[in-house]
Amino acid sequence: MYQNPRTGPGLGSAPPICYDPSVGPRSASLIRVVVWVLALAFGVGGRAPAARASNLNVERVRMTPNEDGVHGGFVVGFDFRAGNTNRLDLSTSASIAYRHGRHVAFLIGSSKYSTRTRPVVGEGISELFNPASRFINQANVHVRYNYEFKPWLVAEIFNQASRDEFLLLEGRVLFGLGPRFVPFNDGQFSIALATDWMLEFEALDPTQIVRPLPARTLVHRWSSYLSLAYTSERLRMSSTTYFQPRFDLFRDVRLLSEGNFEVTLIEPVSVRLSLRLRWDSDPSVFCAAPVGIAGCPAAAEVRLREFDVTVENAISVRF
Repeated sequence: MYQNPRTGPGLGSAPPICYDPSVGPRSASLIRVVVWVLALAFGVGGRAPAARASNLNVERVRMTPNEDGVHGGFVVGFDFRAGNTNRLDLSTSASIAYRHGRHVAFLIGSSKYSTRTRPVVGEGISELFNPASRFINQANVHVRYNYEFKPWLVAEIFNQASRDEFLLLEGRVLFGLGPRFVPFNDGQFSIALATDWMLEFEALDPTQIVRPLPARTLVHRWSSYLSLAYTSERLRMSSTTYFQPRFDLFRDVRLLSEGNFEVTLIEPVSVRLSLRLRWDSDPSVFCAAPVGIAGCPAAAEVRLREFDVTVENAISVRF
């Protein structure tokens, strides 16, 4: 896990065991029971992990039926802990797809928020919503339109906006278009690949970024992906890998790979296991100390990690 720009390394590790007199073991257990009962009653689940990619895998939405009409679903995750460790995790995602003949449109959104306080240093539950206690705070929204010329040839255009506080990303806006090819699709198993031109505007936190400068950039990228999907009556599996180098600086590459395994319990409820890998060949460098007139001291320069790994499980509802 990469270092937290606010607090330095180790925020994602477990704190030393310490008793918090404000929340006893019995009341903490009662709170957890109540939270899980409510979660099960509303059909939600899952937990926000500590390392997140700021990208969206739009290919997951393509697993909806091919009939005309509206298809979609949502996932809500809520996790609360109190006592020796106080922690709150919230995650939401929703998708909707509309098909009319050869026209297909997708809208996908997600947000993740996690915060933690440590009784061992005198922090209570009331400080969970203090900005200094956050260690995940990110959101994405993606819209895409497809026109199917042939079953194997599709034109697509997309737009995406995202932010991620702990990747020092104040905002990233993408716009792209290109062809999508489907060389094989027998109704259950499909292979798809695409090669798109993508315009990327990125705004990083100017108060913490040391490199790259300027903190706001506009670049052209080549966005290509390979998608494999299998769908049966109760089982859905998919794997998608995105490869996004800059046209003018080919060694500046972003890679996102995601795998999903989903089993239907009772329609429309299913459980899903996901593995997501994110690699950035040229991550940002931030300053872990206040930046003075002379700039950032060399000893305070910290480079974000190239890799982020996410494993998550959730209960999803489709319609």
